[in-house]
Amino acid sequence: MDLQNLFMSSKPFHICIFFFIFFTLAKHTLSLDTKFQACMPRTCGNGLNISYPFWIPHEQESFCGLPNFEVICRDRNLFFSISNVEYIIKDIFYANHSLLIANAAAYKDTCPAPLHNISIHRTQLDISSDNSDFSIFYNCTSLPDYPIFEIECASNRSHLYSFAVFHKEALEQNYSSGSCQSLVDVPVDVQSGVNFTSLLKMNHTEIMKMGFLLNWSGHDCSSCQISGGRCGFDNDKFLCFCQGGPHLKICNDGNFVGRFIIIIE
Repeated sequence: MDLQNLFMSSKPFHICIFFFIFFTLAKHTLSLDTKFQACMPRTCGNGLNISYPFWIPHEQESFCGLPNFEVICRDRNLFFSISNVEYIIKDIFYANHSLLIANAAAYKDTCPAPLHNISIHRTQLDISSDNSDFSIFYNCTSLPDYPIFEIECASNRSHLYSFAVFHKEALEQNYSSGSCQSLVDVPVDVQSGVNFTSLLKMNHTEIMKMGFLLNWSGHDCSSCQISGGRCGFDNDKFLCFCQGGPHLKICNDGNFVGRFIIIIE
C-alpha cells in the first residue's frame, strides 16, 4: 500500500478521534460551567443572601454548600435545622463566619420553652462567646429573690414554678437549682444599647426572639469570590467554581481541576 492510500485509509479514523476529543472536552467544559451557574447566590423573602456554605434545595445543588448546611425558604423566612430543632435565620455575617438564629418555636408556639440545650455535636458550628447566658429553670418548688422572667405556662403543676434568668451563676449564690426538676441554657445575643432594665420589661418569648450567634468553621470563601468564582464542595473537598471550570482556591490560579492534554500523532 503506497503512502497516499495509507493516508486516505487512516483519514476517517483521525476524523473520528478528533470529533471524539472535541465533544468530550466540550461536554467537560459545559458541566463545569453548569456548576458555576448552579451556585449563583439566591435570596429568601427577607432579603438574606444565600451562598456558600449554605444552599437551598430545588434552587441550588448540594455541591454549592457544605453538608448539613441546607436551608429552607418558607413563608418569607429562612429556616435552618440543628439536631431536628428548627431555627429561623435572622441574619448571616459571611465576613466573620457567623449567623444569628432564633428558635422557630418563639414565633409560633404559645409557650415556647425548649426542653433541651442546643446540640451542635458533630457539626461545623460553635456557639459564639458573644452571647449572654439565659437559663430556664423548670418546675421549681420556690421562686428566688432575684430578677426573673416567670414562665407560668411551663409549669406542670400548680405548686411548681418555672422561670428564666440571666447569669444563673449569680442566682445560684443564694438559690439552689436542686429544687428544680430541670435546667436548660439558652444563649441570647443581647445587642449593644439594650440595658438590663429594658430586658426586664420583656417576657421570655421576646428574649428568645432576639436569637443567638453561631460561628461556623470551614474554608474561607472570600478569596474565591473576589477572583470571580463561586464556592462549592465536591468529594469532601473545597472548590472554587469559575466560569471556565473549577479551581482549588481561586480562579486563574493555574490549579484547574480536571485539566488534561491528549496528543495524537
